[in-house]
Amino acid sequence: MFSSFSLINYDAYEPYISSYTMNMHYNNYKEYLENLNKLLNNYDGQYAKEELVKNINIFPITERDNILFNLGGVLNHELFFKILGNGQISDELNNKIVNDFKSFDNFKQEFIKTANLLTGSGYTFLVLNNENNLEIINVANQDTPYSYGLRPIMNLDLWEHAYYLDYQNDRSTYINNFFSIINFDEVSKIYAQEIQKNL
Repeated sequence: MFSSFSLINYDAYEPYISSYTMNMHYNNYKEYLENLNKLLNNYDGQYAKEELVKNINIFPITERDNILFNLGGVLNHELFFKILGNGQISDELNNKIVNDFKSFDNFKQEFIKTANLLTGSGYTFLVLNNENNLEIINVANQDTPYSYGLRPIMNLDLWEHAYYLDYQNDRSTYINNFFSIINFDEVSKIYAQEIQKNL
C-alpha cells in the first residue's frame, strides 16, 4: 500500500491558484491513490511507484491499463504538488538550463509554448533523457515520462480540474502564472538526485 503525499496549506499558492481549487485538486489525487491501492491489493510491494511503471508486466494484461492510469495519476500529482511554492534555483540546474536551452528565459518561453500546444488533458514536463540532457515534453491524460525511459524533474498539470474554476477557458494565463509559483529549490533537488542516480 502506498501512502499519500501531504499537502496541508491549500492557500499558499493564491492568487495564482485558489485554496478551493487546491483542496479539490488534492482530493482528486487521493482518489487516484485509493484506486491504485485497491488495484494493488495483492501486490507484494517489491517496487517503488516509479519502478512499477517499468515493471507493469508483472500484472495480468487485463489489469495493466487501469493500474498505469491510476499510477500515473499518483506520480504526476505528487510531483506537481511537490514543486509548487517558492525557492531559488541552484547554480547546477541553472547552468544546465542555460546549456540546453541557451538561457533561462528561452527555457521558460519554450515550456510555455509547449504547454499551450497540449490538446485535451495531460501534463507538460521538464525531463532528463538518457544522456542527462533536459527536454520539455507533453503527455496525454495520466501518462508518465517513466514509460519512455525519461526522468521527470518538474511538471504542470493541464487537466481542467487544475485550473478551470480559477481561469475558466483562459488556460494560457494559468500556464504563464505557473512560473510565479514554482519552488525551484525543490526542482533543483530533484534534478541533483536524478543526475546522481545516473552517474
